[in-house]
Amino acid sequence: MACAAMVILFSFLLLGCDGASDPPSSSTVKHEKIAEVHVRKLLNLAAAVPAAAAPVDDRKTAAAPVECSEEFVAVSQAEASRWLGGMPSYSVTITNTCASCAVSDVHVSCGEFWSAKLVDPTSFRRVTAGDCLVSGGGAMQPGESVSFDYSNMYPYDLDVTSVSCSCG
Repeated sequence: MACAAMVILFSFLLLGCDGASDPPSSSTVKHEKIAEVHVRKLLNLAAAVPAAAAPVDDRKTAAAPVECSEEFVAVSQAEASRWLGGMPSYSVTITNTCASCAVSDVHVSCGEFWSAKLVDPTSFRRVTAGDCLVSGGGAMQPGESVSFDYSNMYPYDLDVTSVSCSCG
C-alpha cells in the first residue's frame, strides 16, 4: 500500500499540480526528430533498391574497388614463456587478413624496439626509432603470417602504420 502511495505521489510531482498543458519536453521533440530522420533514411534506402536488384554482371562493375588499408594487417601479441634471468618473452604474429590482396612494405610503430633474444631481421627489424619493418618489406600473401618472439621487461605497443597493397 505504501508503494502505491509513493508511485501516485511521484506521478503528481512529475506531472505538476497546475494541470496546465506544458510545451513538449526536449526529449519528446528529440524522439520525434529521430523518428523523422529514421523515416527519411528508409526513404533514401528505397532509392538504392533498384541498383541492388541489377543483373549480376552489372553489380560486378558497379562494386567499389577495394582500398588498401592498414586494417588489412592484424598484429597479435601474447606473453610466452619466461626467458633467461626471468625476463619475459612475447610472441608476436602479424597476419595479412585481406582475402584478395597481397600486402607489402608493412611498417609497424614499435617505439625503441629492442630484444634480449635475437629476432630474425628478415621477419622483423627496427628501421628507425619508432618504425619497424615486417618481412624485410616483402609481400605477404592473403592469410600469410609472420611470427617471432622477443624478450624485454615490458611488451611494446605494436601497431601497423602503413602498408602497400596489390589487389587482384
